[in-house]
Amino acid sequence: MTTDRKVILYIATSLDGFIARPDGNLDWLTSVPNPQTGDYGYADLLNSIGTTIMGRKTYNEIIGFGVDWPYPELNSFVVTTNKDLKIQSPGTYTLTENLKDFVTDLKKKTEKDIWLIGGGQLITTFINEGLLDKMIITIIPKIIGEGLPLFADKPKETNWKLLEAKSFDTGVVNLTYEKAD
Repeated sequence: MTTDRKVILYIATSLDGFIARPDGNLDWLTSVPNPQTGDYGYADLLNSIGTTIMGRKTYNEIIGFGVDWPYPELNSFVVTTNKDLKIQSPGTYTLTENLKDFVTDLKKKTEKDIWLIGGGQLITTFINEGLLDKMIITIIPKIIGEGLPLFADKPKETNWKLLEAKSFDTGVVNLTYEKAD
């Protein structure tokens, strides 16, 4: 008997609940150094992941970093309504329709978990469609005042169970939740 893999959201947010500045900029994240030991759980997450899923704006932001594609060994999917989106990274595909069917099928077929990278609108879609199984939210001790919210566009009410709260010497806190209902 096989078990379905999990869709895991691993994302950083400001104290005031924003994942990016209004223009999508992530410069505020670099104000917090890596902890003396570890990397806020990023390496452990990456080792458990076989697929990434992200929205178009998140994809464009990653491409805009001007570095090599950070997920060359993984299959990556960009959820977009733009069927002509030009993909500029290896192993990356567009997903333009039937998101729920695709993710439900992927969870049954893949050997590793699926990382929902972002952004806020896509996170809400995953919540509203019942596709998100686990969240690792890294809270950065910074208020940025305005930006793109972690949960955009009215997510439906759902219950989550706290699995772990881990603090770091930098003031960063990781909160790990699993879906409770």
